[in-house]
Amino acid sequence: MLTGGIYRPGRQWLPRAAWFVVLSAAVARAAAAPYADSPLGPSVAAAFGTAPPQDRTSGNRLAIVSGGYDALLLRVHLIRNAQTSIAVQTFIWTNDECGRLLIYELIEAARRGVKVRIIADQMVSMQDPETMAFLATAHPNLEVKHYRPALSRLKPSVLHTLLASVRSFHGVNQRMHNKLMLFDDAVLITGGRNIENTYYDHSTGMNFRDRDVLAVGPVAHAAAESFEQFWTYRQSVPSRELSDVEAVIARGGFRRYEQRADYDFGPFFGALDREADAAAVITARFAARLRPVSKVSFIADVPGKSSGFFSSTARITRELRQTLERAEASVVMQTPYLVLSAPARELLHDLQERHPGLRIRISTNSFASTDNLLAYSANYRLRNRYVQDLRLQVHEFKPQPASLLILFPQYPEMERLARLRVGGGAPARLPFLCMHAKSLVVDSRIAFVGSYNLDPRSERLNTEAGLLVEDAAFATELRSEIERDMQAQNSWVIARRAMPLHLEVVNGLLGGIVQSLSPVDLWPIQNTSSFALRPGAAEVPPDAPAFYQNYREAGSFPGTEGWLTQKEILTRIYKAVGAPLTPIL
Repeated sequence: MLTGGIYRPGRQWLPRAAWFVVLSAAVARAAAAPYADSPLGPSVAAAFGTAPPQDRTSGNRLAIVSGGYDALLLRVHLIRNAQTSIAVQTFIWTNDECGRLLIYELIEAARRGVKVRIIADQMVSMQDPETMAFLATAHPNLEVKHYRPALSRLKPSVLHTLLASVRSFHGVNQRMHNKLMLFDDAVLITGGRNIENTYYDHSTGMNFRDRDVLAVGPVAHAAAESFEQFWTYRQSVPSRELSDVEAVIARGGFRRYEQRADYDFGPFFGALDREADAAAVITARFAARLRPVSKVSFIADVPGKSSGFFSSTARITRELRQTLERAEASVVMQTPYLVLSAPARELLHDLQERHPGLRIRISTNSFASTDNLLAYSANYRLRNRYVQDLRLQVHEFKPQPASLLILFPQYPEMERLARLRVGGGAPARLPFLCMHAKSLVVDSRIAFVGSYNLDPRSERLNTEAGLLVEDAAFATELRSEIERDMQAQNSWVIARRAMPLHLEVVNGLLGGIVQSLSPVDLWPIQNTSSFALRPGAAEVPPDAPAFYQNYREAGSFPGTEGWLTQKEILTRIYKAVGAPLTPIL
């Protein structure tokens, strides 16, 4: 038996003198100013140096992070420079190249003395007991918990899930949709991104057009409090306590990842690995873009959200409703899924009644770009109401917009890899963009970026989080980003069809009667359609007199090959029979 040393799991025995050196280094790091060795250090010091005591809304510095590659680069840099603690909260964690890269970097941080805690939603994250057994035993400084695991299993069978649903249908359906990374309780990333190749421009198929905010300053303390609520929540279960993970640990013999090469990153991360430590790169892309803002609040739901199936007091829904009620001239929103509940539609209707000149514009996915046909079918079914009754201006994002190379600089490399896969027999669709950003701008003075979708699940069921910012410069920058996505070269616009003899009035009346009298919506003709700008014409809103001269109808489902594809047929079926599912979409 070895004596006179201290064992570090996955590593070697250290003599006590060597262990003292390691411990002393950890203590020294803890005493140093957060991110003192990073280009972000001056912004961190300035943010905490100017903030009034106990005021977490003032003194903060923010930067919008839209590109997927930059979002991953920032995370790796922050992990490598953390000194005391890292907290990660995510809806999805996939065991692909980006998922494994962040695991590798987090384990390395734990080995140098940083306390790392991860909460992932069990339902949609990796469900591999072997991999989780490794993570549960990789290092004492690394802890992983899972939100609402069905019957205390990481990988429940269909029967287990059914039994859990019988026990608590609310418990199975109520999920943790929050996304945040918190470093040394001083630096925060929050927004729409989960942990998977698709969120960081590293997929040879679908890639998400998403958005985060980098925040340094006292607002990080508010995020830390929210994380602690979820960490101590009774339904957040440590990996070791899941029966299938516990069995693997007891059996032993599972694969361990001791060196970087074990993680199988393939052709990825060569440049990113170098740039994450390049001060000039981090300064140009992040540190130089951090700006003080007047006021910012971290808002989040509490774990569980509600004791009933739908919450009527969800904090983030209440905060966003109050924010919208302050609108006077303009509301600009961006959301992957546009499924407005009856209360949401009533709110928008009341806003326009109070402010007749109010313009409400929404950027969302098109049929060709969406990753969720059920949600899109609900949008398609409600679209007449959005355009005709609520006078919403809806812009549906193209899968390969004209600004593709601006939004997705990695596209040429992903396309090259995709063509290699196609040559090997993989599916033929090349990389494309799918909208995943969740943002709101009110009157170019108030902004929100977070995890909240415009759908009933975010409104009343899933827990959500994000930053509410009251600052004109920040709001204007965010609005400009969304407006670029809504440009005709990047999106189709939804408008009323120009029917002869004003038949759209009769058609709308008949369609409305069918929808109101039956849960099955079989009326085949929509009053609305997608429109594309004619070459050389000027962009105008759908209510402008010149709209139909400047735009041509592109059909209900533009951007797809052929007529009545399987995807279109499924959408029409879901639209017809999916109304009862709308509350949980």
